[in-house]
Amino acid sequence: MSDIESRIQQIASVLSQLDDSQVPRNIRTTAKESVDKWLLNKNKEMDLRLGMTASMLDDIFNDPNLPLHFGPLCLQIQTALETLLAEARRQ
Repeated sequence: MSDIESRIQQIASVLSQLDDSQVPRNIRTTAKESVDKWLLNKNKEMDLRLGMTASMLDDIFNDPNLPLHFGPLCLQIQTALETLLAEARRQ
């Protein structure tokens, strides 16, 4: 497994923290979909996988129903995705 793929697995693991009963169902669904449909989907191009996951995470972050203590988590994941996207484009 490449370094980028192992870091993607770590991000997916962190995103699973949004699967919490304190998080509204629509946010949990979007987070799960971003991981299953985009982030871990190896049938898609790497930049598309990372970009779409980042876009969906941005939607989650801007949702007014997101519990406040999950905001920093979303920003950390967003930063990690942007870093990976930059690395993937250089390869």
